[in-house]
Amino acid sequence: MKKFIILTMVTMIFLLVFVAGGLAKPEYHDDLKLEITDYLVYNECTDELILFNGRGHAQYQLVIDSAGGVHYKGFSKVHLVGIGESSGIEYIGNATDNWQWDDEILTPEAEAHETATAVVISKGKETNLIMHWRYHITINANGEVTVGFDELKIKCTGE
Repeated sequence: MKKFIILTMVTMIFLLVFVAGGLAKPEYHDDLKLEITDYLVYNECTDELILFNGRGHAQYQLVIDSAGGVHYKGFSKVHLVGIGESSGIEYIGNATDNWQWDDEILTPEAEAHETATAVVISKGKETNLIMHWRYHITINANGEVTVGFDELKIKCTGE
C-alpha cells in the first residue's frame, strides 16, 4: 500500500510539473502573408499623398503562462511601392512594427510596449520621410500607471 501511495504521489508530481510546463507553450500562433493595395500615406515632408501597393508579413503569438499571465506579442514588416498623387514621383516604403502586451490576470499589473519604424524613400531628388514611434506603459498591482510614454519622431532627409 505504501508503494502505491508513493507511486501515486510521484506520478502526480510528475504530471503537475509537465502540465504546468506545458501551459507556457503558445496557445495561439498565426503567420500571415498580406497583400496591400491602394494604401494612402501622407508624406509630411513633401505635403503629398502617396498611393502604395505591396506585400507584408505578420506574426502573432498568444501565450498563457503557468501562473495564468497572458502574453501577447506580434511583429509585422511591409514593403511597398508607391506613386505621389500630385508629383508622379515613385517611392519605396518599408515599415516594421514590434509589440508586446503582458497582463497578470489575477492582479491589475500589466505592461505594454511597441516600436514602429517607417521609411518612405523617393526614387528621385524629393525629400525622404523617416518615422519612428515608441510607446510604453506599466501598470502596478494597485492599478496605477507607473511608467508611460508615447514618442513620435519624424525626420525629413534629402533635398
